[in-house]
Amino acid sequence: MHRFRSNPWPLSLFGVATMLLVAGAIAGFSIPRGEFTATAAPPTTRPVDGLRQHDPDVFALTGARIVVAPGRVIEQGTVVLRGDMIEAVGADIAIPPDARVIDLSGKTIYPGLIDAFSEVSIGDDDANRGAPHWNPHIVPQRRVAGRYQADKSLNEKLRSQGITLRLAVPSGGILKGTSAIVATGGDANDQAIVKSDVAQHIRLTVSRGSREQYPNSPMGAVALARQTMYDADWFGDAWQAWKASSSASRPENNDALAALSQWRDGDGLVVIDAINELYALRADDFAREFKLNAVLRGSGNEYRRLDAIRETGRPVLVPVAFPKAPNVATPEAARQATLESLMHWELAPENPARLQAAGIRIAICTHGLADVGSFLKSVRQAVERGLSADDALRALTQTPAELYGIADRTGTVEAGKLANLLVTDSDLFGEKSKVLETWVLGQRHEHTRDPLFDVRGQWNLKLAPKPSQGGDIELKIAGELSKLEGTSRPLAAKSNGKSKKPADDEAGDKLKQVGLRDARFSALVEAKPWGHTGIAQLSLVLLDDENSDLQGLGVITWPDGSQSRIEATRQSNTDEKSEAATSDDKDSADKQ
Repeated sequence: MHRFRSNPWPLSLFGVATMLLVAGAIAGFSIPRGEFTATAAPPTTRPVDGLRQHDPDVFALTGARIVVAPGRVIEQGTVVLRGDMIEAVGADIAIPPDARVIDLSGKTIYPGLIDAFSEVSIGDDDANRGAPHWNPHIVPQRRVAGRYQADKSLNEKLRSQGITLRLAVPSGGILKGTSAIVATGGDANDQAIVKSDVAQHIRLTVSRGSREQYPNSPMGAVALARQTMYDADWFGDAWQAWKASSSASRPENNDALAALSQWRDGDGLVVIDAINELYALRADDFAREFKLNAVLRGSGNEYRRLDAIRETGRPVLVPVAFPKAPNVATPEAARQATLESLMHWELAPENPARLQAAGIRIAICTHGLADVGSFLKSVRQAVERGLSADDALRALTQTPAELYGIADRTGTVEAGKLANLLVTDSDLFGEKSKVLETWVLGQRHEHTRDPLFDVRGQWNLKLAPKPSQGGDIELKIAGELSKLEGTSRPLAAKSNGKSKKPADDEAGDKLKQVGLRDARFSALVEAKPWGHTGIAQLSLVLLDDENSDLQGLGVITWPDGSQSRIEATRQSNTDEKSEAATSDDKDSADKQ
């Protein structure tokens, strides 16, 4: 140290020069221009502050049951993820030395689900910019890819349902614009767009709120859409004629008609909204008139005209927004319930199964759901009402991937495809199955984390100082680990200072807001048995000792603000613990 201080100036120059050379070498030569290492983060156009960092993002998901695709299952295997891609899948594959191993024994891996249709609001500015169409309902030049803004809250809900990609569709309009396939990874836009300009979207009617100007009826909407398609044909021919002959008059610019040119004569995918079963037939007539490669976005009513819809030969994007039961709680309400509404409530959950049985190609979507958090519940209802699990999975993975031209990148758990996965604790379509985690473009998103400890059973809590009455506390904790419940009651003090067990017929008070996160247990306890008025707050940090019962240390805060320290011990061989284990064994047997 003294030697450095005695001659700092020359050394500082040397040190700075050395650091600059090293930094330059790392920044400029660690990755050759135009090349990217397999473990590097996705390439970015943003400048990097300081040294460029290349953290390895390689994972090996081991020991899991892998549903590669509908009907293809590896009972116990490994999936290796590198960056945002799947590197390897198999029952007996070598784990890369740089991989972080995640044990998923007892879990099941599925391909990430694809929401086949969900509308997003991207504004109406395109109706007034550039050279728009004269009618504001005609905005085919709108592009979700250019306006998309990731919604963090919505993406969290979608991921909780296993959805890793969705077709984001512009809302509003008759000729609505083009959709994009977007990832549900978070709130960042720079990695969200997976494929741009997937399909042009058409709605052959107008919404109720937009009927103050032409068109203001379904008939007018169809007429305007047809006229626009014919105008687009003329527009394309006029520009070709002008380019071929300098003597021809130069046509005017029109962004809307120019945007439609690439969707003519079946050159691109078109999705037409069918707001009921009759609109599905109208949409087919429209598509045939202009030779469109069309897919129908269904309404859930297709079972009413199943044969006619099958004859169209069109795939159908099927919503699972099933109706609630009609209100028949009172005679007056029952009289308002029509036979049609009762029949639709009964038959709507069978719609996906009936379409599939009729040989119609289907993809399932969230469209129409008031809460996308109920998506899997609705899909499971469809499975319960006749749709096979394999067909349901295909309608959520392979079929939308094929329709939207991304089957080479997603839809199955195979090497070379995007690292989009979901992990469940059992069969995805089982009633009690839980989505534990979702992987989106190689990023892990956990939804249900297994607790470090199973706290169920009977606990004795020793208090210091003890309250004025009631003595120590006995807790009984039961229920599922994700939804614990329990009771509390006082342990009366003996004359020698030790606590005695209360009589079995003494009813305990129900615990409130029981929580378990990692090693911390908390609950609200009724404080009246201990001489207080109100609710006490209990907090324990759990300690695992292999040589003794599960223990914990913490505090209880009484309603007056005073506290008592706690030493907690779970009692071994309790009836409650045995019942919990028996219940778990029964649940496990039911799942198998």
